[in-house]
Amino acid sequence: KALNFINPDELSMQCILIALNRFLQEKHGSKMAFLDGNPPERLCKPIADHIKSLGGQVILNSRIQKIELNADKSVKHFVLTNGNIITGDAYVFATPVDILKLLLPEDWKEISYFKKLDKLVGVPVI
Repeated sequence: KALNFINPDELSMQCILIALNRFLQEKHGSKMAFLDGNPPERLCKPIADHIKSLGGQVILNSRIQKIELNADKSVKHFVLTNGNIITGDAYVFATPVDILKLLLPEDWKEISYFKKLDKLVGVPVI
């Protein structure tokens, strides 16, 4: 959950206590942890820096309209809502699971790997 990046002077402890109570009631609730800073800086930035260090490109604030496939069902390119086309050797698609389910190409929906998405439920606060 994305609670720990909010300034503690601006967050009611009630939010934290409600979240912790819910986590602790789950099967593996005692295995929770917190980042030592805000998620964009401590989680996303190191990943983006690593991708860039290997010659990759990180494109933010861009919405994917469609995943175009080659005849062999591999990714041909991404079409963005602004009309731009993104091509690459590998792709990292960072989006909520509900959006991914909507954008998943029809040809992929019967592949066992992607069928596992049916069991995933989006969580609005992540």
